[in-house]
Amino acid sequence: MIIYKNAGLLPSIWHFHTGPTAKALVRRLIVIAIYVILITIAEMRYIDLRLKDTPGSFLSAMGILLSLLLIFRTNTAYDRFYEGRQAWGSLVNNCRNLAIFFNAVLPEGDTASRNFYAKAISNFPFALKNHLRDSSNVSELDMVEEGERRDLSNFDHKPAGVANQLWAKTEALYREGHISESQHINLNQYLTTLMDVCGVCERIKSTPIPFSYTLFIKLFIMFYVVLLPFTVMTAFGYLTIPAVLLASYILVGLEMIGEEIEEPFGFERNDLPLNQLSQLIRVNVHDILQINLPHVEKLAAKPGFTIVT
Repeated sequence: MIIYKNAGLLPSIWHFHTGPTAKALVRRLIVIAIYVILITIAEMRYIDLRLKDTPGSFLSAMGILLSLLLIFRTNTAYDRFYEGRQAWGSLVNNCRNLAIFFNAVLPEGDTASRNFYAKAISNFPFALKNHLRDSSNVSELDMVEEGERRDLSNFDHKPAGVANQLWAKTEALYREGHISESQHINLNQYLTTLMDVCGVCERIKSTPIPFSYTLFIKLFIMFYVVLLPFTVMTAFGYLTIPAVLLASYILVGLEMIGEEIEEPFGFERNDLPLNQLSQLIRVNVHDILQINLPHVEKLAAKPGFTIVT
């Protein structure tokens, strides 16, 4: 995702139309424009296809049905996007709470344990991000203890590997008496939430909107656009061309936006900013546990910082 500030209407419009989704939309509009130009010229000058006598009420009814389908389509896609954002919001809060808990429990002189938890907690969002993007890359993960990152290579499921490290270290501290029984019980909730968030994200990723449903909407839009020039040609004449292109821009654009945001964990501009959220967690956790980070890493977690993933 590319994060940018909404400085104004015109910059936002320009930014949107430089993305890959807008470019794909333009390609489809070019095809529609060729069709509409040919139909309009043929109907106005050469052939009477009689389709221009199609009652306007028929197309109005079709438009209402199409608008209802598009509303349901975009709402469903946004629900998936927002549920993913809620899951990552829960992850941000949970990681902060874990860091606050360990900061209060661990002695100030226990630098080794503080470093371990600062790095291990920060590793989880990066491992989850790469897992959701089908990447097994571990280069973004900090080495928590000698050999620990190598052990992650044994896990196909990297978030589970990081959670396993956190559980193992916490159980070791409990057995050594550094964590009381009541504290251990409270910690279970925070540690379990990590994999709960992972499960929510995996459910969103592995359960796409049914293909038959999306295909039906595409066919419905195509059918509507094919008929639209004939119903407005008598009233608009050659203005039918820009009128149909404008209607097509809205209909096809809405469908493509829904298609883009229904998979919120990818690399598209309007997907969730997982890099920034992961970096935000890393900065917050290190700050809470009083572990210094380079200034450039702190900058990468700020909302106004431009990130290309």
